[in-house]
Amino acid sequence: MSYENNRPHIPADIRRQVMTEAGHSCSVQHCSEHIVEIHHIDENRDNNDPSNLIVLCDKHHKLAHKKNITRMELKDYKKLLSQPKSTQYLEYSKHDSKLLIEINEIFSYEKINLIKNECFRNFVKEEVISPFIDLFYRLEDPLFKFTDQKLEHLRSNLIVNAQKFMSHFSEQSAGLEGGYAYIDLEYIQRKNNNVDINYLVQYSNDTVRLAHDFCESMLLLRAELINL
Repeated sequence: MSYENNRPHIPADIRRQVMTEAGHSCSVQHCSEHIVEIHHIDENRDNNDPSNLIVLCDKHHKLAHKKNITRMELKDYKKLLSQPKSTQYLEYSKHDSKLLIEINEIFSYEKINLIKNECFRNFVKEEVISPFIDLFYRLEDPLFKFTDQKLEHLRSNLIVNAQKFMSHFSEQSAGLEGGYAYIDLEYIQRKNNNVDINYLVQYSNDTVRLAHDFCESMLLLRAELINL
């Protein structure tokens, strides 16, 4: 059966075994996503041997199909599931654990994907920007800092990238109901033929880049949930 055909059902007992082995989270090391799918390592959907099945989040599932994660690497990740957890995983303090969860609630995996997929042209939904406002509001709290040095470094990096993005975004945005007016190239060209469109295209692209930089720093902090 070709891989493009309809997916056969994985038997319930095998699905349960594979999910339990992975703890219902992505099998890629340091990824803590719990919205997951089962991937056939050899891409033969008829081969439902548990050794051929690995649990992946949407991001790593797509990377596996693109061969950015090789079959050999997937097998290595599979092997790691049966090994004892490394002693390098530290238990964070109650304060740090609570703060880590709080930041990850502000920027859930779904919100990160929403920000990464935004093209920053014409109209930007409020849902894309509101988490940044929530984050900046929390910065007023002097306890909004980690005691763990590594976590605090990741948090500081996150804040810097959030500030760079919002400063850049704010220069071209105007508030509307449900979101923000942003760079509408077609409208601008119709109204003013003398405007430098290349500059505005680059500005929009720079907004996308800054948004992606923030998302990458947020994903690094999300990865630390594995230590909880």
